[in-house]
Amino acid sequence: MGKMPMPRNSTEASEPMDDPTPTVLDSERLRPAPAMSLQRYMTLVGWGLLVTTLGQTKSIGRIPLNDLLKNHMLLSATVVASFVELAAAPWSFKFIAGFVVDAFPLFGSRRRYYLMLSSLGAGILWLAMAIVPRTYLILLTTAFAFNVLASVASVVIGGLLVEGAQAHGATGRFSSLRLVLINVTYLLMDPIGGRLAERPFFWTTIVGGALFLSMVPVTLLLLRETPPERRPDEGADALSGAWMQLKNVGLSKTLWITGALLFLVQVAPGLGTPLYYYQTDTLKLSNKFIGNLGFLYGGMGLIASFVYPFFCRRFRLRTLLALAIVCTVASNLAYLGYRSRNTAMIVEGAAGLGLTLAQLPLFDIASRATPRGSEALAYSLMITCWNLGLMLSNLSGGYLYDHFNKNFLNLVWVNAGTTALVLVVVPFLPGHLVDRREGEGVSGP
Repeated sequence: MGKMPMPRNSTEASEPMDDPTPTVLDSERLRPAPAMSLQRYMTLVGWGLLVTTLGQTKSIGRIPLNDLLKNHMLLSATVVASFVELAAAPWSFKFIAGFVVDAFPLFGSRRRYYLMLSSLGAGILWLAMAIVPRTYLILLTTAFAFNVLASVASVVIGGLLVEGAQAHGATGRFSSLRLVLINVTYLLMDPIGGRLAERPFFWTTIVGGALFLSMVPVTLLLLRETPPERRPDEGADALSGAWMQLKNVGLSKTLWITGALLFLVQVAPGLGTPLYYYQTDTLKLSNKFIGNLGFLYGGMGLIASFVYPFFCRRFRLRTLLALAIVCTVASNLAYLGYRSRNTAMIVEGAAGLGLTLAQLPLFDIASRATPRGSEALAYSLMITCWNLGLMLSNLSGGYLYDHFNKNFLNLVWVNAGTTALVLVVVPFLPGHLVDRREGEGVSGP
């Protein structure tokens, strides 16, 4: 896809025995009592999504880091893309953190201390990037360590999102919340990042560090959870619980099919890093103007986020997923018209609308396919497939741009064509997961 970077009041029903993944709808008697109110869940998850999305090196740090690596350290597009993706590699292995968070409570808590400690460490490491030597290896190591802790914080927020969505029967609302916050991030990250890129890199680290440090008091104020049951054989019980987590997720066919879909949609050779080089070298756009383009992208995406609840109640998810892939192809083809300042504004706005409409059904199916009791592990595993696709997309895009005459417009054709191939997967998605509209009950197996 072109850029990085979900209402339900029905009862729930269990899955067939050959697939332990519960559907979004289970019987009311099987739904556990919510640990927090819907409003408290959405407030905590909303702020956590904003922090862990906006505060990334690939978000608010995208333009400042690209400027630092390209113009101050004089690195090529391939090397810059490699730095960006190696630094962000922990986001492609979030499932490891998800397994630990779900299986091994920390100080008697499955969420609180993981979220507080990882946010505190991530904030400190953001600040450390201001003072470490400006060498490729040291800067990369610091950024990598930051992303390890930032991805742990994101895993906990993802677990809380699924817990709240399933406990309150609100996967659609939480999916929409996620995309609203992602597009608020787009509204903020490039305009702020573009201005930060015109100042010493120190200011970027201050803003990023402050965002993650803010999660500590917010967690203390808002997070409520039911403590895990303590038993005399607690150590053995923890290992047994860990094994059950792995078994529950490993046997879930719907989870793996969904993860494969998320990966395939994202893995097409990407436009992200090559677009920055095309904007600055060919079109001679300033960092400030590039930041304003991000505001247009996010604004149109925000509109799309509010539109999705209308569509998801009127169309089956299978139909919306097919339309999502078509929207992705059409939005990326729009970059063929990216030839001047004026057309850049039009294309970024259209891409923000189309790509957000494409992402919403994908996040919706991820919430539906998550097994209860393994929220952090399963959801992070599917998002890992998403991030792994993005990482390979950016690396292949940077390589193709550098080694094939630096032709951005040809890369657009390659991206759109490979994304369109994913349409062949949609007919094979499990019917009990996608052959219903928002709020409808589940049919039989």
